[in-house]
Amino acid sequence: MNPVFTDLDSAYQLHYYLGFRTYFRKPLFATSKENELLKNVLDDVCLRENYHLLDTTIDKDHLRLLLSLTPAQKVSRAIQMLKGNISREFGLTCQEQLAIHGVNRLWAKGYFAQSSGKVNLEAARKYVENQASHHGYQGDWSKRLKFRNEAFVSPAFDISHSLAILNYHLVLVTHKRLQIFDEVIAPGFFEYVMKIGAKHQFVVDRMSLLPDHVHILIEAIPNVSVEECVLAIMNNTQQWMTKRYAGVLKETEGWNVWQPSFYAGTVGEHTTAQVKRFLG
Repeated sequence: MNPVFTDLDSAYQLHYYLGFRTYFRKPLFATSKENELLKNVLDDVCLRENYHLLDTTIDKDHLRLLLSLTPAQKVSRAIQMLKGNISREFGLTCQEQLAIHGVNRLWAKGYFAQSSGKVNLEAARKYVENQASHHGYQGDWSKRLKFRNEAFVSPAFDISHSLAILNYHLVLVTHKRLQIFDEVIAPGFFEYVMKIGAKHQFVVDRMSLLPDHVHILIEAIPNVSVEECVLAIMNNTQQWMTKRYAGVLKETEGWNVWQPSFYAGTVGEHTTAQVKRFLG
């Protein structure tokens, strides 16, 4: 399959609450020296990698932070860069702390990562589920415009030594806002997006398909960027529509199906404002 979409514009707000523990929960960040080192390394890595550090809390045996990323950035790489650079500088500068506590490494294996956003996950689910009625579509037929994955269980991915729950609200808009989709297309579209997710390491939670746009709630694995998820959905559904509904695309002149842009927002059990209050 030759991809139609390779470079996308986007509007986004992607926030991640991350937590790292020291090896055996040793109190390795006990003095101002270690705290200052962590802050300096965090600032350096975020500047170099174009991460936006929103908040930080340093305790004696763990580090918590709230990080904002772009759609192309992977959570797993951000964690690798942060933990790796801090570990390296700590070993060079604070070797005495490791010796005092009888350990030869700074971090325990794994991490905690959870998405947050302007609204919590339940509010986002209700918003997606109510899209048909919000746009004035009523009656039994309109029920076919929405999808709920009854098998969805979070966390959707089992990651060794780690807990990651990364939920995204995606909005894709049709080419020139053309009226391409309807209740006949919707069930097959939903089924196909589920298959795309299984292949590209994300799981669908909810979807609503309107004539000129779609809302999708997904949970993705940390080593896949949200942009990669969107590109997989766009390119595969474009091919799917061409194969099954060429007549619709010819009639509407919507051969590309999608605009080369998207919205992506993180949501989670807690809002970003709640996470900030907790860290503060």
